[in-house]
Amino acid sequence: MTGTLRRMPVRAHDEDPTDSLLVDDDDNPLARMRLREDDGRPVAADVRPLPPVALGRLAAQVRRDLTGYRLETSDEELAAALVSTGLELRRAATDMRHDLVDVPEPVPLAEGWSLGGPGWDDDLAAGLVAAYGPGHPDGSWQPSDTREVRAMFDTGAPVPPLVPASARLVDPDGRSAGHVLCAGPVPWTDDDCAWILNLGVAPRAQRRGFGRALLVHALRGAREAGLPTVGLSVADGNPARHMYDAAGFRPLTRVLSVQVV
Repeated sequence: MTGTLRRMPVRAHDEDPTDSLLVDDDDNPLARMRLREDDGRPVAADVRPLPPVALGRLAAQVRRDLTGYRLETSDEELAAALVSTGLELRRAATDMRHDLVDVPEPVPLAEGWSLGGPGWDDDLAAGLVAAYGPGHPDGSWQPSDTREVRAMFDTGAPVPPLVPASARLVDPDGRSAGHVLCAGPVPWTDDDCAWILNLGVAPRAQRRGFGRALLVHALRGAREAGLPTVGLSVADGNPARHMYDAAGFRPLTRVLSVQVV
């Protein structure tokens, strides 16, 4: 046999088995990361270059060895290096946290409106499709989004709903007009927290304080469930960021997402 076998490009971190290392052909570590799946799709999360690696070299290695992965990093220079190779920055967002030592009082709802138990129905689906239009910073609501939410309620995959912190907004006619969907504790954070997966209000119910009511319900429900913090990710340009700031959420880290092709 001629030639040599190339080493595996990813191996476990020697000191922290939850982390992996991207290595070159000589087994030199280039970056530290956490590998996981999101709805069956591979994700290289929290990618951190390891000095003194050159970012151009790391970007080339990523394109060779992590094709098909969604790469998430807080390193602005790494994201720029990947974009310079022709990849697209798919999402720029801020992860935020709210400590649950003090939480706001419940928000009164307009007469006839209420917060019902979490779940999924056609009215809620139609409302979220309308709320997440083509111009939304997170893009349009997709059929895959509906499948993911349904799977949470039907099978508890990839995580089950945190029922005390989740709710539907119900109008005077008994129709769903929005929701907040939480899980927790979740496996993709270092801290023990509840996570707001989705908070949306149908256009017909917007600008009436219902978004804040759902948010406060999530905070109070997570504390009731015994969790110390609530986390979420908000995309750049999402006007809901103002609501999160006003409710006491603090920025934790930036998350830049690039699909490696």
